[in-house]
Parts: sequence; C-alpha cells; structure tokens
Amino acid sequence: MITIQDYINGLKKGKILGSKCKKCGNLMIPPKPVCSKCGSFDVEEVETTGKGVIRSFTVIYVAPEKFEDKAPYVVVLVSLNEGGAVMGRLIGVDPTKPEDIKIGAKVKFKPLIENGEQIVAFEPV
Repeated sequence: MITIQDYINGLKKGKILGSKCKKCGNLMIPPKPVCSKCGSFDVEEVETTGKGVIRSFTVIYVAPEKFEDKAPYVVVLVSLNEGGAVMGRLIGVDPTKPEDIKIGAKVKFKPLIENGEQIVAFEPV
C-alpha cells in the first residue's frame, strides 16, 4: 500500500503518485487506502505523467508565514490527464498579470523545494 511518505518521496523524484481503484477506476491524489468514490479497498499505486490542464486558479497575496517572501504567487487546480486533480503552485508566470493565465491551459509537474519544503508545482507547456 502506498503511503503519504511514498507520495512525498515521489514528488522529490519528479513523480506524482496516486492510488487507483481497481473496481471503479477512480484516481486519488494524494493516495488513499480506500476508494473515495466506491469505498473499495482494492486500490493500486500508479504513477501519473504529471501533465494536465488548469481548471481553476487564485493569486495568493497574503501567504503563510514561511512563504511570505514568495507572495504574490499563483496556486492552480490541475486536472491530470489520467484523472484526478492536484493543487500546486504555478511557476513561470507573472502573478501580477492573472489575465494571462488561462483555464484549460496545459501544464506539467515540476518538482520545487522552497524553504526546505517539497512544493507541488506546475509550469506551462
């Protein structure tokens, strides 16, 4: 069974790992031991491509204390190509120009460590 620590270790290696239900096909990220859709315990570890599209975003102006020096920055909700969704930082864009960020734009996962923390981040493709 995949654990949250496996998920974090995967991020450090440039991979987004999840669990997929063998019964209904639901993809869960971060991974869970029980399907959040049908309740089945029959789940397996999967590795995604880390590619997807932006479904929503927001600009963070007032950040948590440990990331105050990074504000403003953009946080996106990404629908992965394989299914499931992940929130993460959007890098490679100007957060002062949110009008340039488009819903449906393609992005890919990019490992990022800031202030000693593993951050889920995406960049436009």
